[in-house]
Amino acid sequence: MRRVLALALMTALCLSLCACKGKVGTDQLARDIGKEISGAGSITAVVAVTADYGERVYKYKLRCTYKDLAADVEVLEPDGIKGLKAHVTEKGLALSLGGVALDTGSLTDDGLSPLEAVPLMIKAWADGRITETKREKADGRELLCVTYDVSKPENGKKMSHIAWFDVKTRLPVRAEIISNGYRVINCSFGNIIME
Repeated sequence: MRRVLALALMTALCLSLCACKGKVGTDQLARDIGKEISGAGSITAVVAVTADYGERVYKYKLRCTYKDLAADVEVLEPDGIKGLKAHVTEKGLALSLGGVALDTGSLTDDGLSPLEAVPLMIKAWADGRITETKREKADGRELLCVTYDVSKPENGKKMSHIAWFDVKTRLPVRAEIISNGYRVINCSFGNIIME
């Protein structure tokens, strides 16, 4: 009887291990995506961004090119600021429109503007601190949901970034930035080129 029970347990264990074979864990998949992104020479994406200031909500369409820890962001929509360009580095943000330098307001208490949001996200994907991973299904696709801690230690404010990647293509589908418990950025990605 003990032999039969031991054999049954061994068979169940082997079957469960075989079922898991070939399926990468969510943490490892997130790290693999990060390695692919950090290994890319440049990343260009068209992104639909909704920035929520609480009493005001703004929608943008941006083209962002990220390379060497810096990004060039161009506003494609709305028409009123179409052509506005930003160069974003870790030191800050420089804006220009028709050759004229401009100043911008910030979206969060820690000084994050909507034009800085996408470069912040890409940097987090490449080398950010992952706090949670899980699989989800949406629109007939299997997605990997990854949460990153993007808080700036110097100001003591809690800020996180959540990104959903298509498991097959390993490209981002949508993302959010949460600051002090409020979703301040919501965006969807299209036309992504990694070189």
